[in-house]
Order: sequence, then C-alpha cells, then structure tokens
Amino acid sequence: MSKKILIIKHSVCVCPAYVATFFTEHDIPFEIISINDSDSQSKLPDNNTTDYKAIVSLGGPQGTYEDDLYPYLKWEKSFLATQLSLNTPILGLCLGAQLVADAIGGHGYLGKYGYEIGYVQYELTSEGEQDPVLSKVFEAQQNKPLLLMHHKDTFDLPPNASILARTSNNYIAAFRTGSALCVQFHPEASFTEFNEWVQRTRLNRPELYGNLDTDEILQQTKACELQAAKSRKIFFESWWNSIQQE
Repeated sequence: MSKKILIIKHSVCVCPAYVATFFTEHDIPFEIISINDSDSQSKLPDNNTTDYKAIVSLGGPQGTYEDDLYPYLKWEKSFLATQLSLNTPILGLCLGAQLVADAIGGHGYLGKYGYEIGYVQYELTSEGEQDPVLSKVFEAQQNKPLLLMHHKDTFDLPPNASILARTSNNYIAAFRTGSALCVQFHPEASFTEFNEWVQRTRLNRPELYGNLDTDEILQQTKACELQAAKSRKIFFESWWNSIQQE
C-alpha cells in the first residue's frame, strides 16, 4: 500500500479545498488531522513517524507567535522540524509556511503593511526562476499567476532557506528549505473559499481590512476564477511531480 499524504488543518474555515480535490482526482490517498479539535489532539502522529509520503500544512487565523493561546502549534512546529530532518516533503500554505519558518529558526510576526488579500503582484527571485514548481506556474501564466493571498502576518526567513518570490510589499511570498516548499499564498483556494474568508472577517473584525475596498477585490477575484483554476492545477501538478523525484 502506498503511503498517505498528511493534511494538517488548523481551522473550520480553512479547508483543504483543491488540495483534497487534486489528491482525489489522482487517486492519491490522504488523511486530514484537524489539530484544533480536542479529539484529534489525542491522536497526533509521533514526530519521528515515516508513515507519510508528504505533509501539507494548511492556513488558519492563528499566528505562529500565539502558541500560548494555541498549544497545539508547539506540537506542529516540533513535528515539522523533525519531518524536515527526515527529508519528508512538506508543503506549507500561508500559516503552514510560517510554522515551517518558525520551527527551524525563523520568526513569525504581524506584518507592518496590514492585510494583503486577493490577487497580488509577485516577483520571482533568481532561485524562483529555477524552482521546479513556481517556474512552471509563472511561465504558464505569463509571469502573472492568479494565486490568492489572504494574510496579515509575515516572517523572517530561517537559516539555509532560499526566497523564491516576493510581493510588491516586499513580503516573502515563497521559500524553500530542505524538503519543504512554503508559500504565503493559497494555491488551494477558489473564489468560494476566499469569499467566505472575506465575509467572515468583515463580519467579525472589519477593522483589520483598513481602507481596502473588499467589494472591488471580490469582484475582481470572481471574474478571474477560470484563469485562477489553471494556476491551481499547474501548481499542484508541478509540486506532486517534483516530490516523486525526491
């Protein structure tokens, strides 16, 4: 039996979305652990497990610096650090990327530019231009991939990591370290998920968006959904193909 992919979920409002769709369509077995669920916290895998083909750590509203509020983040950081030492392929998405950075010597914190949301401008570094995943996504989309952002936190790069892309605000958008590919954006999210996040934030914490015109951003995002679906597909196909060679 082939090894499963482990998907780590942090919140009821940030679901695997296209991650699960991609694995299902390609007959790739996967398991989802909701570590914010108290029942799941008693069944977390051992740090040294070799049971998984790869690990996908999803996003969430938590901050990497809030592990006193969310103690399960301490477990995840330790787990991810150990899995990196075992060379297990890891894909960190938004919070997941920040947790990988924090786990191995980086530092997550509240970004000084406020929320970055919607389809933002990315610039590849020289390392990103050679990356087996990002280079394909950018090339296929004429260097303007539609990859959704929805974050307020950022991080300092851990030692021995390479920045692959930045945003126009100079936030780190993607980096690699060892067997991990970490991205601040949400390649798994469609307009459906993005709209839910925006509506939830507008309802509960509208001040977080500052002067952003979220109605206009939602309209732009919805209008680009067909092209964005191509970006999602290319991203996950390229990532999956890349880890077959590891």
